[in-house]
Amino acid sequence: MRYKLFISILILIFCVIFIQSCNTTKYVPDGEYLLSSATVKSDKKVMSTLEMENYIKQKPNFKTFAIFKLPLFLYNLSGEDTTKWINRTFRNAGDPPVLYDSTMLGQTVINLERMMTNKGYLDARVIPQVELKDKKAKIIYDIKGGEPYRINDYNISVKDSVINKRILPMLPRQSLRSNRRNSVSSSMNIDSVLYRNTLVHKDAHFDLDMLDLERDRITSILRRTGFYAFNKEYIGFRADTAFGNNKVNLNLSIFPFAMRTQDGQVVETPHRQYVIKDVNLLVDYNPLVEGNINEYESTVVYEKDGYKIIYGSRGEYISPNTILDNCYIVPGSLFNENMTALTYSALSQLKILKNVNISFSEIWENDSTKLHCYITCIPDKKQGVSAEMEGTNSGGYFGVGAGIGYLHRNAFKGSELFSVKLRGAYEAITPNFASFSKNYFEIGGETALTFPSFMFPFLNRDYKRRIHASTQFNASYTFQRRPGYFTRTVLGSGVQYIWQDRRQSLNRHIFDLINISYIHLPKNSLDSTFLDRISPAARQYSFKDHFILGTGYTFSRTNVANPNRHSQPIYSLRASVETAGNLLALAAKLANARSDEFGSKQIFNTNFAQFVKAAIDYSRTYQIDEKNTVAWHLGGGLAYPYGNNKQIPIQKRFFAGGANSVRGWSIRELGPGSYYFRGTGIGSDKDNFYYHSGDVRLDASIEYRSKLFWIIEMGAFIDAGNIWTIKNYEDQPGGSFKVDKFYKEIAFAWGLGLRLDFDFVLIRLDCGWKAYDPTNDPQSTKWPITEPWKVKKNTAWHIAVGYPF
Repeated sequence: MRYKLFISILILIFCVIFIQSCNTTKYVPDGEYLLSSATVKSDKKVMSTLEMENYIKQKPNFKTFAIFKLPLFLYNLSGEDTTKWINRTFRNAGDPPVLYDSTMLGQTVINLERMMTNKGYLDARVIPQVELKDKKAKIIYDIKGGEPYRINDYNISVKDSVINKRILPMLPRQSLRSNRRNSVSSSMNIDSVLYRNTLVHKDAHFDLDMLDLERDRITSILRRTGFYAFNKEYIGFRADTAFGNNKVNLNLSIFPFAMRTQDGQVVETPHRQYVIKDVNLLVDYNPLVEGNINEYESTVVYEKDGYKIIYGSRGEYISPNTILDNCYIVPGSLFNENMTALTYSALSQLKILKNVNISFSEIWENDSTKLHCYITCIPDKKQGVSAEMEGTNSGGYFGVGAGIGYLHRNAFKGSELFSVKLRGAYEAITPNFASFSKNYFEIGGETALTFPSFMFPFLNRDYKRRIHASTQFNASYTFQRRPGYFTRTVLGSGVQYIWQDRRQSLNRHIFDLINISYIHLPKNSLDSTFLDRISPAARQYSFKDHFILGTGYTFSRTNVANPNRHSQPIYSLRASVETAGNLLALAAKLANARSDEFGSKQIFNTNFAQFVKAAIDYSRTYQIDEKNTVAWHLGGGLAYPYGNNKQIPIQKRFFAGGANSVRGWSIRELGPGSYYFRGTGIGSDKDNFYYHSGDVRLDASIEYRSKLFWIIEMGAFIDAGNIWTIKNYEDQPGGSFKVDKFYKEIAFAWGLGLRLDFDFVLIRLDCGWKAYDPTNDPQSTKWPITEPWKVKKNTAWHIAVGYPF
């Protein structure tokens, strides 16, 4: 009966959608046409379809999931009487029909032909094919590229009267203020410099976009070797196609510098190299308040080696060494735009500074051109307070959490970041939300002190300045009470290094030099029923007092903020490795510590964990059009206990299910392997979170994201994955990883999601349906997808912040 009702509802929904979709021309006036589609077809692959469609001047109504014009559908649901709120609501939520405009057709043809010309297809033609039928217009822009023009010869012509053939070389790294300045005696020929790493090659397409990149490359070379006043407009190309056979001889020329004299005449002169005369840093200057920089009133002035740091009304609020360590513009050296960019980035990353600005003024001195450098900024607020709240819904039970934080951005006048955060959480695990003693409770705090430098011995100053690094010292305390399971406290502390190369900012490194946790379970803190339900090994390695003393490294790389990404897919890679217990094992061996009945040794009469753990995750997002994207994710992990441990502690094991895993299951409900709870589920004989943990993790997801209207976005996803144990554990039968059967134990789920994109934060509501359940539970089918009407049993709801990957 339920099956028939479910099918009937689905048929009704599809019928309504079909009927409405057939009425897409409801608000198309007579004599007009709804622009149904506009596509580009080309016999030459010069760029992606998405990039080509950017040249279309008039685009049809947007399709949700690239198949259904939901915004137009909503608009068509409205009536003609706009005085009624329901009609206004539908119209505001939807999009009106896009009416075919023939004038836009001609503009698109011009845009596409120009685009093909820029890519070297000078004879390309665009033939628009327009089909007008049933008040709908379909357009295909058919591009016939023809044969491309190719570069036969490339010559760079630089006259001595424009730029001196012998130029001062750029510095490999202009990072120290001593013995790294340019020497007039060292020089190289400009021709050899400009030809090096050229983007223009013989037989390459005559691509104007590539030629523009070549102009940028040469401009960058010159602006890194002192030519402050140079820009790409001084570079020109002359193309000669008289050679025939679609061949182009290409000549690059550099035009002389155009200087306006006092009487208004423009005089052409050679380009000159500029030397930095001095660097003036005004670290408390606000142009909106202070006015002219020459009228700035200083309170403290610090001078050294051509640097002058000028403090204002707040005095010496940040140390001079902190400022100079983050300034890469060197007095006495040639102007270098890379050093300017590095200085701007480094100073902007100091938490106490904001509104950083760098400017130069030109002067003549002894018949040479020099620059005064002015760097201005103002201090940010020293202190700040933040608050946050969150809500959860797990298995029909509700929870709330809250936190308050304090932040000091300049703890020791070196832009050190000091933070303290207190947090608490309360979650109902019984039907009675008000029963404090019977529900889950957690309270804790953490503090951290972050220095904006690499505080590590044996590293030379040049290397430290070449990277953007920070050193963090942290400590935390957490009290957890979970009735029916345990009460425990967790103390943690560590030293962490975080760094990025200032030139290769896509890569990020985190090195945990030391990370120590002490897990303490007070006497009688374990529920007796829970204690009886877990194995002796689980009690030994997860529910007794123990230390975890480890070290780890995490590498991550993403191009999401790369300005040169253009239309390339967004990718993200994260890999980590962690090991624990080795130092404590050595100490125990030196101390001749005895082993207990499990073969474990103790330090200070306390167990310690020994294991190695690694994980890797990779995701990629493709832009289909301006409102549709497809993203996929692959991930895996392995944790292996050895030495002092035969099992991984519970807080270091993997879990499956939840908002960022296989979303057909709630968090910590899936796996390991084909394991299922074999108890009655009544009274004390019930499942618990410990059984659903493992040492091996594999997961994969693919998600289609489609923007609807306003801030609302939809998503459709398929997830796959599971966890396994590395060994056969008596309390997790069927959970071990076996090469010949693990692929049969990969769970599958599918679902839909609704997202609210507020720009600064994205709120996600996902509903996942089980598709394939690998458990051997005789009370459940392995293919829940065949029973979609069992909503309560086969679905899971998730509320989260941000995308899952």
